[in-house]
Formats: sequence, C-alpha cells, structure tokens
Amino acid sequence: MPLSSTSCSGGVVSLAWTVAATPEIVWSAWSDPTVLPQWLGSPLECDVRAGGRLVVDHGEGTVSRSEILDAAAPHRLVMTWEFPDEAPSKLSVAMDSEADGTLLTLVHEQLGDLARSYESGWMTHLTFLEAAVEGDPLPTSQFWKLHESFRRLVLPDLDRRELGTS
Repeated sequence: MPLSSTSCSGGVVSLAWTVAATPEIVWSAWSDPTVLPQWLGSPLECDVRAGGRLVVDHGEGTVSRSEILDAAAPHRLVMTWEFPDEAPSKLSVAMDSEADGTLLTLVHEQLGDLARSYESGWMTHLTFLEAAVEGDPLPTSQFWKLHESFRRLVLPDLDRRELGTS
C-alpha cells in the first residue's frame, strides 16, 4: 500500500497515494462505469464532466450523489459528495504523473465530526482502487475487514475507550 501521507483535522481528510499506473488509467477508475464497481460501488449515473453527476450505490441501497464541479481529465476532479443522513461535503482529487506512476491526492472537506470515519473509509476505497487499476481487483468480501483494520489504525483512542483501557 503506497499511502505516503494522511491527515485529518478541522473536518478535512487529506490522503496522498502512489499508484503504479498512468494518470489516464487512474482517471478511468473515477470515470469508467465498468471500473467503479471494483473499488467504490455500482454506478447509477456516471457522467464525469463539469456539470455532470456521479451517483453510486455503495450496497444495500446506500447511495452517494455527486455533482461534478470541475473535471480536467486525467488530472483533476472536484465534486460535491452527498451521502444519506450527512451534510453535503466537497471532494477534490488530483492525479499527477510521477516516475513510478501517479500520485493521487484526495482532499475531502466539510466533513465535521465524520472526518475520522472518512479517513479510514477512503484508505479502504483507495486500496481497492489501486488493486483495480493495477489489474488485480480485490474481492468485495474483504472490504469491511480491511476497513475495520484502517479504522483501528486511525481511531486508536476510540478503540482504547471501547475496550475500557487508556
């Protein structure tokens, strides 16, 4: 997992991730309805251009809805993020060429108290994205196991409180 940095403060999650694929291939993970199910969910709408919409079913009828605010293929994607029972937020993704592939920088803003949860969620999704674009998709049955590992990594204080230790 080539996660190179992660930060979470002030309701903002930022992740930097290196993927061994070109920006064009990484872009396709966000814009190709045949690749999206391998890492994010089943696309109900997939029009990844400024003014378009990305609507994804994440399973069991949980649907995110996004309006594309800016799309400069294959390097920049900015969109709203609306998830059930949450305030709308903003997601920005940059994909820059590097010698060993693409540096994907994801910034998810306006998350408030949900930021830590989203940090582990995006770590999980980007692990699946990386596997998908490198041609070896992970089985979706592993999603929640990996998510729980990342959750424990980014929320150690919560785990200690849940276990009654300090």
